[in-house]
Amino acid sequence: MSGTRSATRRILRLLPVLLAVLGVGGGLVVYSGASPQTPKPAAAPAEPRPALTVGVAAVGARPITRIVLGTGSLAAWQQLTIAAEIAGLRIVAVGVDEGDRVTAGQVLARFDDSILQAQLAQFEAAALEAEANALNAQSELRRAQELQAGRNIAEAVFQQRQMSARATEARLGMIRAQRDEVKARIAQTVVRAPTDGVIAKRTALVGTVSSVGAELFKMIRDGRIELQAQVPELDMTRVTAGQKVRVVHGDYAVDGRVRLVGAIVDPGTRLGTVYVELPEDARLKPGMFANAEITVGTAEALAVPQEALVFRDGRPAAFAVGTDSRAAVRLLETGARQDGWVEIRNGLGHGDRVVVAGAGFLNDGDLVRIGSAAATSPSATE
Repeated sequence: MSGTRSATRRILRLLPVLLAVLGVGGGLVVYSGASPQTPKPAAAPAEPRPALTVGVAAVGARPITRIVLGTGSLAAWQQLTIAAEIAGLRIVAVGVDEGDRVTAGQVLARFDDSILQAQLAQFEAAALEAEANALNAQSELRRAQELQAGRNIAEAVFQQRQMSARATEARLGMIRAQRDEVKARIAQTVVRAPTDGVIAKRTALVGTVSSVGAELFKMIRDGRIELQAQVPELDMTRVTAGQKVRVVHGDYAVDGRVRLVGAIVDPGTRLGTVYVELPEDARLKPGMFANAEITVGTAEALAVPQEALVFRDGRPAAFAVGTDSRAAVRLLETGARQDGWVEIRNGLGHGDRVVVAGAGFLNDGDLVRIGSAAATSPSATE
């Protein structure tokens, strides 16, 4: 019992101390909970993007040349095949080569005519003999006619002399015909150009024995070549003879004219043929592939400088500057491009201002400052 009382007295003596400690702790807790938090400083506002100085141009009407496009191969206007007209003779001379320009009647090749010349000499001699016989027979016939008038010659003898005169005349005519045939064959041993032109191909070789119809040369008549351009059927009705054509082969270009518009359209390809004649000095060859730009007319159309064009998602576009000095992207439908201008079919209106210098540095909605249109790159300003 005495131990229990002693412990109780110790607890009672410590109780005021514990209460004091708890009071201080509670006050600290209350003070800590009541203290206000320090406010965070407000974020600084983002600086606006500086305006870009750009050059602009107004959308306006310009004369636009209407072009029909075509592609095709170059070919001879007329290609002539020069062949041997005589058989069994050997070529002894060839006077031209591929690419040579020739004139009508110019000698291209010669065949050996020695055998024919010998035959001609024989027929010339035979013709002289036949002429002498014919003259003698005619003389005998005239004497017989005189004798017959005086009835001093038998009828049978007279008829015989008539038949002899006719026979000698016939033989003379036959020999002369054979002689002329040999002369014609000798003329065929000399191959001549049938017209002015250019030798496109040479197959004649010295030493080759000819056969009738064997090809010796191919020749481009008058040296004229043309482009056989394939044109879509919808454009064929816009093409007429005489229109100007720009023919382009790689980096080389030459001006020509439409010679003829084909009469039909291929039902499989839906393409028609336009024949374009080229000048004689054109540095193009048959078989080459070329493009044709056929001028079919001129019309007024909206256009912008080519520098105004940018591309967004693969489509042509331009930045139009509004009254708020902000650049807005306009997607465009474009047409012909020529002399640094692009035809605008849809997306811009007459008088719209478009960025022509610095467009590649802009985003949709950017603030811009209009400067000189001659500027090639924008500059940032505050």
